[in-house]
Amino acid sequence: MFQNYNSLRNIGIRVISISIFSMVVAIVLYSLFSSHQSLTDITKLYNLAIAVIILILVSLAAIGYGSYLILYSESLKPEPEHSYLGYISKILTNKTYWKIFVISSIVYGIFFGFLSQILIYHADVENSAAPSLSVTLCCNYPGYVPMITIALTDMFSILIIPSNLMLAIAVSVLVGFNFALNVYFVKLFRDQSRSKFSIVSTFGVFSSLFIGCPTCAGSLFSVLVGFGTSAAISTLAPFQTLFIAITIPILIGIPLMIIRKIMKNETCNIVDH
Repeated sequence: MFQNYNSLRNIGIRVISISIFSMVVAIVLYSLFSSHQSLTDITKLYNLAIAVIILILVSLAAIGYGSYLILYSESLKPEPEHSYLGYISKILTNKTYWKIFVISSIVYGIFFGFLSQILIYHADVENSAAPSLSVTLCCNYPGYVPMITIALTDMFSILIIPSNLMLAIAVSVLVGFNFALNVYFVKLFRDQSRSKFSIVSTFGVFSSLFIGCPTCAGSLFSVLVGFGTSAAISTLAPFQTLFIAITIPILIGIPLMIIRKIMKNETCNIVDH
């Protein structure tokens, strides 16, 4: 059993490492290649762009599979609950909390997608060419090219930007787990006051809306305070890196704080008995 646990965990770690490395290399090499590509080689660049997007999608799926292997291997340990990964595995292997995790991740992902302009509904502009697919080959910072625009209907499109797509998936997964963990935490300690965790976690959830691009911040602020979108974007754009720096640690740190509280409480109960 112990060898099986180590084997699955190591496979998961290797799958995740290779996938991340592949995405980084593909994005960097494409950026370098596209910046020196002549117009006569546009067909080759187009094919390369499609290959990069496919590689990123496959790598993201592989990261999910690698994460599953690591969590599943954790459940095979003799005492899986006495570690952070053990508690994460315990929660996500429970059908109820798994459903909460999946549903909240999808719902938040859709919400994030509209605010970050990944999912675009343009009621005022009709696209007569829909359905269609167009590729923006260059030129931008690494991670922002290639861009693929998929016009599904006359008024609904999907804009795939590598960096935004990766951030959207990562944040949605973290938000989903935060929701599932908070439900588990509230159920476990319903008679105790732990509201401060929910408040901080909620801050992490909403601050993650600003990760994808300044347009997300502009859209939300223009609705809340009535500013024009362009003015809000120009004002908030310099703080994009700050939003990214704040959100990810919060969405990772809050679950660790909650799990630490749970383990500490269970240790105290064992000592008391």
